Amino acid sequence: MHVTSMLHIGVADFAEPTLLFLGDGDSFAWLADQIEAERGIDFASLANVVRQRNFSLRILFMERGGGLSRREAAFVWEVSASEARRLAAQLHSLAENRSPSHAYLDPAPNLAGVQVIASLGEYDPGKIFQV
Repeated sequence: MHVTSMLHIGVADFAEPTLLFLGDGDSFAWLADQIEAERGIDFASLANVVRQRNFSLRILFMERGGGLSRREAAFVWEVSASEARRLAAQLHSLAENRSPSHAYLDPAPNLAGVQVIASLGEYDPGKIFQV
């Protein structure tokens, strides 16, 4: 990820709770590459990620199955190989947009009770998340 590119993640209180990724083209291209390579991601250990206070997210890769689960503000997203390809394609497409846009990344099953959205240029992270 480019040094100035920051990926912001947390839960936004929209019409329904939303696990929200906010970033620019470089940060979404980086995330797509990580998912495409099926590298496990613990967002707490990354320097170029700003997390909402008291929030954690880990993405783990499985041969099959998967889904999103949560315990309070701690999320675990288990991603199958086929879902990894779908997510990477959605994030690469979002990264290439030159105007504000978003992509719905909802996993199946979603046991966390939140929508999952990646948003490019639509929101100010400081107004959405408490960091």
